[in-house]
Amino acid sequence: MFHSLLDYCDRFAGWILDESLDIVRSPFNASSRLYWVFLLSALVLAAITYKRYYHRDGPLRFAEFIKFVFPKSIYSHPSAIVDYKLFISNRLIGPVTLGPFAEGFSAALVASYVIGLLASAFAATWQGLPIGVGVILAFTIVYGLVSDFVTYINHRLHHQVNLLWPVHRVHHSAEVLTPFTYYRKHPLYNTVRLFISAPVLGVFQGITLFLFLGEIEALTIFGINAVSALFRIFGANLRHSHIWFSFGPVLNHIFISPAHHQIHHSARPEHWNRNYGEVFAIWDWMFGTLVLPSEEIRKNLILGVGIGAPQHHPTLAKVYLEPLASMYEILTRRFRSARLAP
Repeated sequence: MFHSLLDYCDRFAGWILDESLDIVRSPFNASSRLYWVFLLSALVLAAITYKRYYHRDGPLRFAEFIKFVFPKSIYSHPSAIVDYKLFISNRLIGPVTLGPFAEGFSAALVASYVIGLLASAFAATWQGLPIGVGVILAFTIVYGLVSDFVTYINHRLHHQVNLLWPVHRVHHSAEVLTPFTYYRKHPLYNTVRLFISAPVLGVFQGITLFLFLGEIEALTIFGINAVSALFRIFGANLRHSHIWFSFGPVLNHIFISPAHHQIHHSARPEHWNRNYGEVFAIWDWMFGTLVLPSEEIRKNLILGVGIGAPQHHPTLAKVYLEPLASMYEILTRRFRSARLAP
């Protein structure tokens, strides 16, 4: 037992070191949203917004533009400070939150079971489908759609299931938005997401790998899925920012622009439980949860969980503990109601 404890401590220390280095290397890691290419593309889109709404006449002045993109009032705000702390701490405590689940349960594990079942039933006669450019393109798009639909379902559940809302309220309690707000998540959020996404994506991957005998691969850009890469290039880092960027009336029905997601963070009741999608707006459009960006919304946007609502997460400790306390209170209340029911 002593050696097992030492082994775990050694693994934990190794994880801490690796994660610390990964944080530093984020601008050079294409799998990170903070990859320099995605940050640069966000700056280009920010310049378009700045020119359109705030500096229509005369040349673009770099110093003024930088102040517009990185206002001190936002990036030094107490809410933003909590975001920075959470970005680091969530990475460092991974082994005791998502880590154990990720090791034992994943889409790859589900896919292996699916392949095993299909192989036992059809392997004797199955020769595999031919693979071409069209098939690879179709697989890339369909996988992106399936993955995004899972994200939509997970996101919607965290808003509409009372027991899950305290976990996601951490994200919505942000009073200002910066790219680091994307990482403003309670560890339980990603854990729940894993248990929702792994079965769906695992079944899809298992069926696809069996159909093509394990040879198919998605198109990639910078070494990551092309759909994900294009999403990040076209403004993913502006979703959590004060910079309004819309794709226009036609594309806004198909893709989620940064403006869509800023509306999702609105404190106004008419915007609650809207714009759940991450990449595609078609899910919100199909299920009646889509609110399109407009000039009126842009001019009157207020962020938070509700106008005048208290800040439940002013510190890092509150971020981690308050959702657990709220969930315990919900469960206790339900248990008491069940006992009192005739």
